[in-house]
Amino acid sequence: MTVKIGLLGLGTVGTGVYKLITSRGGHIKESTGVYPEIKKILVKNLNKPRKVKVEGLLTQNAEEILKDKEIKIVIEAIGGIYPAYEYVKEALFSGKHVITANKELIAQYGEELNEIAEKNRVFLKCEASVGGAIPILHQIDRLKITDEIDFVGGIVNGTTNYILTKMTTEGRSYEEALKEAQQLGYAEANPDYDVKGFDALYKLVILMRKVFNINVPINSIPRKGIDEITTQDLNYSNKWGYKIKLFSWCKKVKDGIFAGVEPVLVEENNILSRVNDVNNAIILRGDSFGEYVFVGKGAGELPTGDAVVADLIDILLNYDIKDNLRINLLPIRQGSFTDTFYIRLKLYKEDILGLKKVLKFLKEQRVSIVESSSENGTFAAIVKTKKNVEELIEKLEEITEIKAFFKVLQENIIEELKLSEFEDFVEVI
Repeated sequence: MTVKIGLLGLGTVGTGVYKLITSRGGHIKESTGVYPEIKKILVKNLNKPRKVKVEGLLTQNAEEILKDKEIKIVIEAIGGIYPAYEYVKEALFSGKHVITANKELIAQYGEELNEIAEKNRVFLKCEASVGGAIPILHQIDRLKITDEIDFVGGIVNGTTNYILTKMTTEGRSYEEALKEAQQLGYAEANPDYDVKGFDALYKLVILMRKVFNINVPINSIPRKGIDEITTQDLNYSNKWGYKIKLFSWCKKVKDGIFAGVEPVLVEENNILSRVNDVNNAIILRGDSFGEYVFVGKGAGELPTGDAVVADLIDILLNYDIKDNLRINLLPIRQGSFTDTFYIRLKLYKEDILGLKKVLKFLKEQRVSIVESSSENGTFAAIVKTKKNVEELIEKLEEITEIKAFFKVLQENIIEELKLSEFEDFVEVI
């Protein structure tokens, strides 16, 4: 049996998909009983030089794929919202299975597209939209059968991870590391999509939908990028045994969801601190299995193409089974996955007087200091608090200027300082 496939786009992802399907078609048939054949490929420019031999397959007319009754599966590798949204919707309405690597499309329109797929009894698969070569969505499906997952998080943007790796390991400035990422093709000329956290946010929404069967408004999730991280912050974190990573996370609580995309300090003994360059890592936590960490290439032609082909194999193995799930709406609430934080403050007035005022405030709020440094009108510290961190920050801003505030992901629990030790520290200062 042969299944005809239409491929929308022949850029980086599309080329990887084409290479894998054409080179592994025989192996796929051995595993599934079905031979996948790419019948048509949609491109913008018919005359553009290609890395693969595609004679007779190219078209500039999407309808040659979407209206072709022989084509049963459409793979969308265009990216962006338009025209990808219209193409995917038409394919689903036409009774074609769809596979996409488009995280922005799925994050913004995944609920609608899933409903269309369900009504037309076809699959909508999006493994490649999160984590590159990491088969995380398939793993979540399997783990959810035997356990209750209550936390998902990780490093899901290879561009920002590459930039932070260069800043940390080679002492590059943010501007230098970004320029190198652009030269290597990891970052666009306008890098905001990555460095301001939008890409990571879209992927988080997809993970939340898969893990918790929920849908949330994208703009309700707090988002920070890496463009405000300074050399000072990197130096302090390195000094105290931490690395800074752009972390996407979601924690299910009794009456809602805590979630965010933000820079986070990670202890050096945590595996995430050693996930460098364009690699991704995703954490799942559950009642029975404890914690799993999945690590793999987060970007690139073949890693992403591999995730698309994994979805294709899934469709071929379950050709007559339709599993698009309905999802619920839960609110995003203010909250945190940790009680440990990094702060960097600009002290008012003279250094000593300003520092004493800050330390007195922290003592009154029963905040423990894990690490600290004070120099040249700057106070930086790792602190622990059991209080509401938003209220703490609001009060702290009344007496000083907060220049940086990041959460800290810890693997080992650090014992709180005794109050007497804290008082001694204040007196010494």
